[in-house]
Amino acid sequence: MLNRPKAILFDLDDTLISAYADPGPVWQALLSEHAEALSPHDPEELTAHVGAYAAEFWSDPARHKTWRLKLYDARREIIRGAFERMDILKGDPRLALIANDIADRYSARRDEAMTLFPDSHALLDHLKEKGIKLALITNGEAAMQRAKVERFELTHRFDHIQIEGEVGFGKPEEEAYHHALGALDVRAEETWMVGDNYEWEVIAPAALGLTTIWHNSHKAAPPEGKPAPHHTLEDLSGFWPLLEQTGLA
Repeated sequence: MLNRPKAILFDLDDTLISAYADPGPVWQALLSEHAEALSPHDPEELTAHVGAYAAEFWSDPARHKTWRLKLYDARREIIRGAFERMDILKGDPRLALIANDIADRYSARRDEAMTLFPDSHALLDHLKEKGIKLALITNGEAAMQRAKVERFELTHRFDHIQIEGEVGFGKPEEEAYHHALGALDVRAEETWMVGDNYEWEVIAPAALGLTTIWHNSHKAAPPEGKPAPHHTLEDLSGFWPLLEQTGLA
């Protein structure tokens, strides 16, 4: 049985908005446009290599912290690194320009494709009406994340908005959670954390005493040997039964 919260901390990307779904089709479409220049490597093969390089690139926590604050540049680094590993660039400046073009257009397409998840506004508005204090805690570069907050009309829906690039720290640093709790004037045991990143929104906040709600929007398998969230949702419609359990419906 979940405790009735006084406050809820929400993640942004892939929690309230659909932001980073399967990148493969976008990479492949853009690589296909340059198929002749990138021959003999076919777009499907290149997409697999770019995806593998990206997974490796983002797997290092220190590198992740550095490059998520300059995401567009990170994507240039990823495509360049993947091409270099496949010996595609070969010192050819034309191919380097193609790589940058693919990365920049990928970023543009991903930004354009972002959408608000169904139930996001209704859920937040309902929680505010019930007197629940709300904070948005998002990692990433200041201008980029602030633009999303404004684009999807979230500013007035939160009592506290915390963007890594603005405050200088982010999840899973303990300071990120303590700062948000302090801003809302609540204790960890009175607070839920909702998000899709297992490390940032389940493991780290649970260690501090928060109740964790994993928004598994990608329907991923939970990592083996890690603490389980208090509850798992595949979409935000699953939040409403939780509110009924806690008398917040």
